Amino acid sequence: MNALIKRSTILLLTIVAVGFSACKDSGNNGPAPVEAMLAEDIAANYNTLTETREPIEDVNDHPSEEGRYTFFDLDSGDTVTDSTSAEWDLAFDGTTILANSGNGGGILLVDTPIADLETAPEVGYESSNADWYTYTGEAPGLPQHAILADTTKTLVVLTPDGNYAKVQILSYYEGNPDTSTEEFASFMTRPASGYFTFNYTLQTDGTTKLFHVDAYTFFDFETGDLVEDSLSTQWDLGFNGTNIIANYGNGGGVQLLNIAFEDVDEAPTEGYEESNSDWYTYTMNNIPMHSVLPNDGQTLVVLTADGKYAKVKILSYYKGNPDTSSDDFINFIRPADRHYTFEYAIQTDGSRFFE
Repeated sequence: MNALIKRSTILLLTIVAVGFSACKDSGNNGPAPVEAMLAEDIAANYNTLTETREPIEDVNDHPSEEGRYTFFDLDSGDTVTDSTSAEWDLAFDGTTILANSGNGGGILLVDTPIADLETAPEVGYESSNADWYTYTGEAPGLPQHAILADTTKTLVVLTPDGNYAKVQILSYYEGNPDTSTEEFASFMTRPASGYFTFNYTLQTDGTTKLFHVDAYTFFDFETGDLVEDSLSTQWDLGFNGTNIIANYGNGGGVQLLNIAFEDVDEAPTEGYEESNSDWYTYTMNNIPMHSVLPNDGQTLVVLTADGKYAKVKILSYYKGNPDTSSDDFINFIRPADRHYTFEYAIQTDGSRFFE
């Protein structure tokens, strides 16, 4: 599949001053001409989710103190002591689960198993939920007066930083016991209640997508084409969600400079890394809300697998490179995200100089 490329020759100024031209001599009487090119709507595959984790077990920081909540951070996978902070996402006490609504969070329950839930609802979030379980009472064939998690339903969480997660409660009892055993059926041998075990998947880019596809889109600077073979030396940058990778396994690398694209006339000799995800700002609750916007005045410099250098300016993360200050964009009438438009220039003679 070919990316749409627009080429416009950059005029190179020949500098004849003694010393200045010598410092940029690549051994070929100066660097070869470079071209500025535009790649439009490179669709990045999705890999922004935290994988569904192994069960978080026995969440209860206050097992002997009724009425005290345990506060849990989905991002770190650990509990938090400061209940007033924006660091926690869910809180547990008894059968009630709270969201961090004081800091913009919310929670809701949907009638869909966690594996089948691909998109988080955009509305309907509340401050708490206590409907995630079934109380057996004296129902025949079930352990009496037990709290059993309903795994046909999923809790969806809006975190204070604008991300979404899906949570599957697995157990309300210490040690995540088998609730079908005679041991559990007996009150004398049943484990203590109030200990939550659960799975969850966290989306970290602010979108409502809750499924995981582990794949990148690979782009070749010299041809302007997409490359399917991830093991080859032909591709230069890979795109997946907001993460950008270089062909590091074949000797490539990428780094971010705090220099405007047009002012980058020389690639660094060192400092190249496998990936970069610092090229953008996530706006959170600032206007336009929950947006991914490229940082002004920054440039990605790339070392390709065949030892050439390129510079890249990300222009847009949205299909069609929309005006992000428009009323439509601000009011969430937006084109698809994860579609990169960027300007780039590659030096094909092997030197580090772009002018």
